[in-house]
Amino acid sequence: MDLSGRRLARNTALNVVGRTVPLLVAIATVPYVIHHLGPDRYGLLALAGMVVGYFAIFNLGIGPATTKFVAELLGQGETDKLPELVWTAFASQTLFGLVAGILLAMLSPFLVSSVLKIPVELQAQAQWVFLIMAATLPIDFAAGVWSGVLGASQRFDLLNALSVPSSALSYCLPVAALALGYGLPAIVFFLALVRLAALLIQVLLCVWLYPALGAHIRFNRRLVRPLLSFGGWVAVNSAVGPILIYFDRILLGAVVSIAAVGLYTPLYLIATKLWILPTSLAATLFPAFSAGAGRGDHPWIRNTMVRSLKFLLLVVGPAALLLAFFARPLLGLWLGAGFAAEGSLALQIMAAAALITSLSFVPYDLLLGLGRPDIPAKFHLLETPVYLGAAWFLITRFGLPGAALAWGIRVALDFLLLTVAACWVTHTSPRLLVGRDLRRSVGTVLALGAGLAAVWVSTHLLLAQVLCTLLLGCGFLLAAWYYALDLEEKLKIRLWLKVAS
Repeated sequence: MDLSGRRLARNTALNVVGRTVPLLVAIATVPYVIHHLGPDRYGLLALAGMVVGYFAIFNLGIGPATTKFVAELLGQGETDKLPELVWTAFASQTLFGLVAGILLAMLSPFLVSSVLKIPVELQAQAQWVFLIMAATLPIDFAAGVWSGVLGASQRFDLLNALSVPSSALSYCLPVAALALGYGLPAIVFFLALVRLAALLIQVLLCVWLYPALGAHIRFNRRLVRPLLSFGGWVAVNSAVGPILIYFDRILLGAVVSIAAVGLYTPLYLIATKLWILPTSLAATLFPAFSAGAGRGDHPWIRNTMVRSLKFLLLVVGPAALLLAFFARPLLGLWLGAGFAAEGSLALQIMAAAALITSLSFVPYDLLLGLGRPDIPAKFHLLETPVYLGAAWFLITRFGLPGAALAWGIRVALDFLLLTVAACWVTHTSPRLLVGRDLRRSVGTVLALGAGLAAVWVSTHLLLAQVLCTLLLGCGFLLAAWYYALDLEEKLKIRLWLKVAS
């Protein structure tokens, strides 16, 4: 596997584009969808998606296991063994998806009428929404196998060439459907067709890359066990992960209202878009950490971990500060004054939580790359009761801000645990982790935050705030370049900018 700076930069740049374009489409289309669906129906759509997310536990980690084993075969040049591995994984995932879909379809009447706080007039539509989503679970599970093949092959160009139009279409289709007078169940059906089309294209791309996949369709039941063995802890993480990710919105829908979910979901959408760079970098770091572990290059792993944290802090940190500082005018411009009044405080808290989560991607992927998926899974099991208790207490008392604060507490604990574990596994000294480089980066971001706070206290005129923020931003860039970055990092940034352009 090519671990050169050029390859990492190219893949990161491709992933950034693949995540940014759908974001721009979402910014343009979501207000229209919310306005025409209304908070209740939009909240129902978001809530149904979250409930379906819980059923990801039935994939049993075979998708990531497929990526690992395909990458190994490619590294060893044994492409002739790909057909039985890929088709075995595909058959297993499809079967598990069918089981999950049937279970969801059976539970949907109970979920609609008793568990979720769905208004009576929307319960018939909700039933259809859940049934259609249940039918798409086999598609979603199977897609994980074929995207894993493309990822293991380092074909992020093909992955993003497919994901960009399909993701953009997923945001545009509801607009077109609403304009033509279709209701919520029809919108969900059209989105399912997009997923099916994307799956078929993934299969064709993989067969184009490896013609043997089309010539030899094989199933080897003996491969199911190693796939499940590797994916066991990943499956545990998949089982706990949706609870940690979606419980706040489930609880909002259960104890507050379905409209509260409709208010919270766009806030979460905005905050988590801070993950565009971290997730793009993580997609390239995971195979790099894996290869570094394979050659026993622990100094490189430690250095890459520290520098990755540093880069994310310097890039995502200012973005999170700006999002928190301009939360109210941003929401007012995008979704209206009412949304801004109710959601600005929650968005400010979520911006901080999103920054912490961004940093967590580095130790998380490092642990997976070193073959220790059990550690994050155990941490998530440990965090679950703490988070559930905190979320219940805070949401019942403070509503939207309480949900955001509960999320922030959980991800802060997760980052601390993952970082300590990564240092332990890689024998990284705490002095290296909190050394000169990271201290200077933290200081530079804190200085920007102090400057923004001073601007916020001194003036409430939006134009003055924007001008002062631009001046502070220029000062931050100069401080980061001359104070926080070393010569090697400056050279890498120039390389990444050259590749991205």
